[in-house]
Amino acid sequence: MKYPNIDFEPLFTWVNRPRIIYAPGVRRELAYEISELGGSNVAIFTDKGLVNAGVVEMVAEEIRKSDLKLVGIFDAILQDARIANINEGGEFYRSIGADCMVAVGGGSVMDTAKAVNILIGHGADDFQPLAEQAGLWEGAQRLPPHVAFPTTAGTGCEVTNALVVLDTEVGAKLSVTHPYCNSDIAMLDPELTIMVPPKITAFTGMDALTHAIEGVTSTGAEPIADALGLHAIRLIARYLPEAVKDPDNITARGNMLIAATLAGMCFCNTMTGGTHATAHALGALYGIPHGLANSIMLPVVMDFNAVESPERFMIIADAMGIDVNGKTALEAAEAAVQGVRDLKSQIGLTETLRDFNIPDDSNKLMPLVELAAGDGQIGYNPRYLEEADILNLFLKAM
Repeated sequence: MKYPNIDFEPLFTWVNRPRIIYAPGVRRELAYEISELGGSNVAIFTDKGLVNAGVVEMVAEEIRKSDLKLVGIFDAILQDARIANINEGGEFYRSIGADCMVAVGGGSVMDTAKAVNILIGHGADDFQPLAEQAGLWEGAQRLPPHVAFPTTAGTGCEVTNALVVLDTEVGAKLSVTHPYCNSDIAMLDPELTIMVPPKITAFTGMDALTHAIEGVTSTGAEPIADALGLHAIRLIARYLPEAVKDPDNITARGNMLIAATLAGMCFCNTMTGGTHATAHALGALYGIPHGLANSIMLPVVMDFNAVESPERFMIIADAMGIDVNGKTALEAAEAAVQGVRDLKSQIGLTETLRDFNIPDDSNKLMPLVELAAGDGQIGYNPRYLEEADILNLFLKAM
């Protein structure tokens, strides 16, 4: 493919803080790394599903056989980071005398752990006032030692300096940023992802793909993020079907973990767009898991955006392995949209919004539309979205 001219803003910044360590079995280095960070009394943050599956024990045993002390396991984390749950986690951390944390889980676990660490670092008891500030940068201090083990290849939360909190009181998801909330070390151990069921592997993989595609096409897109996002797309197109079909395939699992991390570094510097804004609304009002909501909305939003920046969608098509030679930029962009639809079909994600009892009625959809229109990510969409456009996106996803 002859590379098209790709525009970007003449001024951009790049931020990436955590160390990243990858290897099957890398959890065996955990005790050493925590000691180097200055931790000694370790709290693990996770959910009951991972405890019952034995995944948490794979990490806990590395702490128990070291000189560190495992002082407690907080396994009460629910789908979506919730303020009451975060406050409970902060109280737990203090009550057991922890001085560092290890997060073992997917996006909800890692976002909850980030928020708890902010609470501890700020000496606060209630996360609500912090969530309402949204940006916690002024006077920000480094937080207690924090290591993350992602157990799904999706969110990239281990490397992002943001978290999403569900405010159950108002029925909305709030984005919160803090320069030190991401882990000090992201430990990518594909052996911890083996037990993830194919369905969850599929939609968390689509979450990572959404991060990469929206990161490359957002109004904040720039060359460093392009490099990371495009390679994430290559890896996902190659390895996600294998990870779904053969869950024990460590090569596929490992490449998906790396892809999710690359996509996380991409989008946390460029932001996302209409897919995330609509998915946040769907999660807040209808409880649809974030990755699944992204997978439903992604091709619909891509189709809307393709005409605005076809050259960027052209390089996405190329990264997916689609032959774009001889195609115009818009033809290649349309091929990228179809490529995403084909990938979804290949991994068994056939859901539409109707499957979640979302009304096919313009008036009844307005609460979703209004929530999406007020989402912080909507302004980064490459094509301006009026409320009428957002409504049409939801209707097309039925």
